[in-house]
Amino acid sequence: MPRTKKNRGVVPDGEVTGAPKIEKKDENIMDTNNSSIVSKRSVEKLYYTGQKEYFRYFVRKFQRRSPLINRGYWFRMRAIEKTVSAFLTQANGKTKVVVNLGCG
Repeated sequence: MPRTKKNRGVVPDGEVTGAPKIEKKDENIMDTNNSSIVSKRSVEKLYYTGQKEYFRYFVRKFQRRSPLINRGYWFRMRAIEKTVSAFLTQANGKTKVVVNLGCG
C-alpha cells in the first residue's frame, strides 16, 4: 500500500509509517524507560514507606504493579543499595567515587 496523507499511521503489520525508523526505535526505548520508572515508583510507594519519594516526580499517576514485578524491582534496588553502601563504608582511607552509567 503506498503511503498517502490519508493512510499514514499504523499499517497491518504494526509498523508505523510516516516516521523514520530511527525515531520509532527511540520511541520504543523511551517507552521501556517509562514502564521501568512506573515500576520503580510502585516499589518505592509500597516497600519504602516513610522515606523520601524520588520517583513521584517522574510518574504522573501511581500505578500498582503485580507482586512479581514489584519483588523483582525491590530485589534489584535493594541489592544495589547494599553493594554501594558496603563499598562506601570500607575503611581503606581511599576516596570513593560512584558513577551511575544507567541501570535500566
